[in-house]
Amino acid sequence: MVPKILLGLLVFIVVAVAVLLTIGYLISAPGYKGPVTDHFDGKQFHNYNGAKAKGLMEALEWMLSGNDKKPWGAFRNEPPGPPPPGRVGGSPVRVTFVNHSTVLLQFDSLNVLTDPVWYERTSPYQWVGPARNRPPGIRFEDIPKIDILLLSHNHWDHLDIETVQKLCRRDQPKVYCPLGVKAFLEEKGCQNVTEMDWNDSLAYNDSTTIHCVPAQHFSGRGMFDRDATLWCGFLIDSRAAGKLYFVGDTGYGPFFKKIGEQFGPIRLALIPIGAFRPTWFMSPIHCSPAEAVRIHDDIRSQQSVAIHYGTFPLADDGENEPVEELRKVLTTKPELAMRFWTLREGEGRLVP
Repeated sequence: MVPKILLGLLVFIVVAVAVLLTIGYLISAPGYKGPVTDHFDGKQFHNYNGAKAKGLMEALEWMLSGNDKKPWGAFRNEPPGPPPPGRVGGSPVRVTFVNHSTVLLQFDSLNVLTDPVWYERTSPYQWVGPARNRPPGIRFEDIPKIDILLLSHNHWDHLDIETVQKLCRRDQPKVYCPLGVKAFLEEKGCQNVTEMDWNDSLAYNDSTTIHCVPAQHFSGRGMFDRDATLWCGFLIDSRAAGKLYFVGDTGYGPFFKKIGEQFGPIRLALIPIGAFRPTWFMSPIHCSPAEAVRIHDDIRSQQSVAIHYGTFPLADDGENEPVEELRKVLTTKPELAMRFWTLREGEGRLVP
């Protein structure tokens, strides 16, 4: 009897592992193939300063350690914000916070959308994984025609492929992504995709240039594509509107000062503040609210908007903790109180 039980258990384990490996392979994205650089070894990308995301053993330690996870409230079924205008002409800049890292930038009659996520869950399957805690701040149907789509990396909470496919079909935007992500997008039917390396610059038109800048993070959608594609931030240099910086998903690094020296002053920066606890696990890949303020200073931002908080419970910080911590930091820097906004989902403002 015992051998049969052990045999049955062994068969179950083997089948379960095989299923997990198969799923992990199927959801993995194709990797980048190109020459070796100072941040690509021919197979994987690396952060400039050697910072690395924690591995499987550290993740298990975090999940099993009885972590001090702060609470999130019940689902907030809040109504969406009003539809943004179709266009904003000239030098005014309008910023609309949709949710998480999804932001609509409107200036010089251009509409730019960052990391669009309308998923219910940040997961390959919509019945499991971190679920959103409120609807998107703007209905997808109310988003105006998008001219430029900026994708910072391929994680599930930043690259919602179903939404990207809908945008590509509806608007045929120019899509900018970091190295390696283009193959995945084209595999999913998206056209007009341009991939960029750190420090690349490309003209969108005669008055607007897109710069790809470093971030400190990692990439991967499955079990077999860890760091096989690049991650980045994007800086838009508009003759009419000035410099607008989508920082992307990142930990704090010394490269921000270099970006400030090269591009500053920056008129508007979108800076992440959430998913920062526990610090020992998250700090290589996510900045804290205090570090977000440091980034604001380093890049010489004239106006910053907080992103990457309040939508998906991805870490141990509570639902409102990133905003509360940011406000605490700003009380020690009263000169920044009006220069680092936290917007409600669906809220739009004109940038000074």
